Amino acid sequence: MSLSAQGVTKRFGAFTALDNVSLDARDGEFLALLGPSGSGKTTLLRVLAGLEFPDSGRVAIAGEDMSDTGARERRVGFVFQHYALFRHMSVAENVGFGLTVRPRASRPAPAEIARRVTELLDLVQLSHLGNRFPAQLSGGQRQRVALARALAVEPRILLLDEPFGALDAKVRKDLRRWLRDVHDRMGLTSVFVTHDQEEALDLADRVVVMNHGVIEQVDTPEVVWNRPATAFVCDFLGGANRIDCLATSGRIDVGGVLLPNAAPPLGDGPATGFIRPHEFTLAAAGAPGLAVTLRRIQRTGAAAALETIRADGQIIEASIADPPAGLAPGAALVLVPTAVRAYPAG
Repeated sequence: MSLSAQGVTKRFGAFTALDNVSLDARDGEFLALLGPSGSGKTTLLRVLAGLEFPDSGRVAIAGEDMSDTGARERRVGFVFQHYALFRHMSVAENVGFGLTVRPRASRPAPAEIARRVTELLDLVQLSHLGNRFPAQLSGGQRQRVALARALAVEPRILLLDEPFGALDAKVRKDLRRWLRDVHDRMGLTSVFVTHDQEEALDLADRVVVMNHGVIEQVDTPEVVWNRPATAFVCDFLGGANRIDCLATSGRIDVGGVLLPNAAPPLGDGPATGFIRPHEFTLAAAGAPGLAVTLRRIQRTGAAAALETIRADGQIIEASIADPPAGLAPGAALVLVPTAVRAYPAG
C-alpha cells in the first residue's frame, strides 16, 4: 500500500515543524525517517497517521486523499516509543483491544478476535505470555506486544515512532532484525522514526534524512552513506571530521593533499570538507597532510582510535589500522586523508 505526502507544512504557533515536505513510501517499502531531535520526523509520522493535520498540503494512501481523515479511518497501525499498553489488561486483551472497540457493525465475533490474537501472539513469539500483564514483561516483550496490537487491526500501513528507543543496545539489535522479518513476511508498507543512524541504515530500504522541518536527502542506505547530498547529511552520518579546505579544478586540497571530491561537484574556492576517522593514514613529519599532535590513543584489536589536535586547537579523530609500536601522547604526526566529501564553505 503506497503512502504519499505532498507539500505538507505544519506549524505550532510561530514554530514551523514541517516546511513544504513531500515524500512517497512505495508499496511494501520499509522507510526510515532519520534526523536529530527537532528535525520534524515525529511530526511527519503523526501527520501520516492522522494524529496531526497539516496546515497545507495533502496526504494520500493508495492514491486516495486522506488529508482530512482521522487515524481510525486511515487504517494505519501506530507503535509508540513507550508502548502505551493498558496496565490493567492482559497481554491478550491488549493485543485484541483495537478489534473489541470497533463499531458493532464491523466488530469481529469474539471467537474471531480470540483466533486473531492467538495468531499474532504466535507471530511475535509471545503465545506463552497471553495471560500476563505488561508489568510482568521485559521491555523487549512489551514492545512486541505493542507491535502485535498495531497489527491486530490489519493496518494498510505500519508506522513506528522510535520503537526501540527505550531498550538496551543488545535487545534493540535483536528486535530490529525481527521487525524487518515481520515486515517482509506480512508484505507491509512501514515507516519508522529513529535518531539512530545505524538502525536506519541496517533496517530500511530507503532513508529519509530530515533537518529543521525539511528533507535533506532520500535514498538507499548505501547512497546516503557514501554520497551524502548535503553538508548536513555528511556531518550527521558517520562522525566525520569537519575541515576547511580548497576546491580547485575539480579536486580538493586538504593540507596539500589533492583528492577527488566524493560529494556533489562544486566550484573553485573555499570549501568545507568532511573526512571520516577511518579515512586517514599516517605519514612522516613534513609530509603533505594535516600536522597534528597526539592527545590520546585507544587500541581496539588491530586498529587504534586516535584523538589528535592541530595547532589551531581543532580536534581531529582518526582510526588507524596497525599503528606504529610505541605511539604515545605528545607525538607529532601527519594525518593523510584518503577520501574527502566537500561542500561550499559556510
